[in-house]
Amino acid sequence: MAEDPLNQQAFAEDVAAAAAAGGENGFAVPPGQESGGAGFQMPSPEDIWKLVEQMEDISDAEREELRESIFNPKAPTAEDYMRQLAQPGHSSREYLVFMVMIALIVLVFALFGYKLYKSLTEKQIKKQEKLKSKQQKKAKKSN
Repeated sequence: MAEDPLNQQAFAEDVAAAAAAGGENGFAVPPGQESGGAGFQMPSPEDIWKLVEQMEDISDAEREELRESIFNPKAPTAEDYMRQLAQPGHSSREYLVFMVMIALIVLVFALFGYKLYKSLTEKQIKKQEKLKSKQQKKAKKSN
């Protein structure tokens, strides 16, 4: 449908028509329910289960889970909400692992930086010694 502009245009027109013929508060209502939803009835669990049985892309375990939630719905309790709020986003162990990884990366950079600094200072010292030895040779020749 994403590549089909005719269907997109038809869909947009249907949505606009449903919104224009909407019920109370400007909400769109299903066809045949233009009286504000007075005759609308929620589908029964059996109707919903029939639709679930027609689905081919779900496994048997998912189907059983849906069956349980349709026929035996469990309303969330205050304990459920508190349990969700009490679970931290990250544990202190995860932070510890993160900090250790950061420390290792910093340590590797520090090691390479120290080796580079040491190498450059040694080269500079050798260059200065070489220059001194040349100057001493030159001074001996001129004497």
